[in-house]
Amino acid sequence: MSETLTNQIGEQLKAARLAKNMSLDDVQQITKIQVRYLEAIESNNLSVLPGDFYVRAFIRQYALAMGLNPEDLLGETRPASISRTNDLSRAHRDNDGIVRAGNDTQLSTKSRLSNLLPTIWVILLVVIGLIVVWFALTHLTQGKQQSNDSGNVSVSTSTVPASQSSSTAASSSSQKEKKPAKPALNLGTPEQNTALQTTIYNISGQNNTAHTIKINGQGTGTNVKVTVGQNILFNEMVTTNKSITVPTGTNAVNVQFTNVGNAVMTLDDQKISVINTATPFWNVLINLNK
Repeated sequence: MSETLTNQIGEQLKAARLAKNMSLDDVQQITKIQVRYLEAIESNNLSVLPGDFYVRAFIRQYALAMGLNPEDLLGETRPASISRTNDLSRAHRDNDGIVRAGNDTQLSTKSRLSNLLPTIWVILLVVIGLIVVWFALTHLTQGKQQSNDSGNVSVSTSTVPASQSSSTAASSSSQKEKKPAKPALNLGTPEQNTALQTTIYNISGQNNTAHTIKINGQGTGTNVKVTVGQNILFNEMVTTNKSITVPTGTNAVNVQFTNVGNAVMTLDDQKISVINTATPFWNVLINLNK
């Protein structure tokens, strides 16, 4: 979908909202979509959304809430949230059953690597030269010290009272015990959006630290895909325990499951409620800086 057409979608949705005398807060109450995502859709700032799946899904929800036909609005193509080159020879079917084209980055990666080879060789030669110089200087210095000290050997002993040693050890142990533990993460009450097949957690002020997601696969296992924006942190079939680190500065992370009944998930050792009913596909969206 062209940028002009995407702009028209945002303008049509905004015009429909204003015609109904509704604020973005009113739309959020109906669709369960955060205000900042609604603003991004209206202003065509789609990179704010947590992934391509949500671009089309959020626009569809917004259109239905405004009484518009999402199929007429979206057509057969999707909003171009990220500029990319599609290679149909690498097309594949994702876990949600939709066929998508892959990105062929092999040639560009090889080209960049070949361009970097001269620089890498220069850096290696400089490092080797520095190591040789350091090695030579170290041995020369040691040789002079041994020559100067060969005729003068002195032995000194130092005795530390047992009571003082015990006191020092006890003090060190006490300091380690007083180290404050990391406070437990307050997950709050999750929201479930059945239309988007998503459980949503809204946590404020947690984007300035790293977090750990743990997935315990049971039975025949579950396929798990963890994304931050357009970056895929993890995409594997999990049959045992897996840990995924969410880097510092992350505003939102999405965890996509198939065979949801076989998955147990925690965030910083806090239990995450995925879904309480049987379903083959589900998402967990965690907003770390609402």
